[in-house]
Amino acid sequence: MRPDIFRAVVRLSVPYLPRSWADIRPTEAMLMWLYSLSGDATPDKRWRFLFGKSETLLDIGAVPETLPAWLTEADLDFYTEEFKRAGFRGGLNWYRNIDRNWELTPFLSGAKIRQPSLFIAGEFDGVITMYRQAFDSLEENMPGLRKKVLVPGAGHWIQQERPDEVNAALIAFLKEHAGRKN
Repeated sequence: MRPDIFRAVVRLSVPYLPRSWADIRPTEAMLMWLYSLSGDATPDKRWRFLFGKSETLLDIGAVPETLPAWLTEADLDFYTEEFKRAGFRGGLNWYRNIDRNWELTPFLSGAKIRQPSLFIAGEFDGVITMYRQAFDSLEENMPGLRKKVLVPGAGHWIQQERPDEVNAALIAFLKEHAGRKN
């Protein structure tokens, strides 16, 4: 929204969708989950954004029998220790405050991202499924979009699941747009 500050934009996993004052509050529209949002989850264990009245959020997630290649026991130990040390507050506060941020930004209703931009997501990302219309209309909502990439076999955690592909796309994009005034 600030081309005077940001010369280029890269979005991962969540397609840009211009907000509308008529939209429902963000917390009413989203859910997220770790393994079930990854591309490694089998179709029957992938995150679903719709579930029955008798199901809970925990019912729609799955714990893998073995960890996917992109997530090691050492990673889990690190995350566990960090959450023990710092808690979930920092990461969760964004989501706790997301409705308030939405309330404070009606002036962004209909805003488009006009800078040169790149979008990368996983083929099996549940957010792409949930926001398919936003993904399909990225070119309209991001007139400066240079490339839209869906990485085969990956899910929501694209930078962890496919770091080589993400880094290659980022580096190519940055080389093309480094130092340019648009």
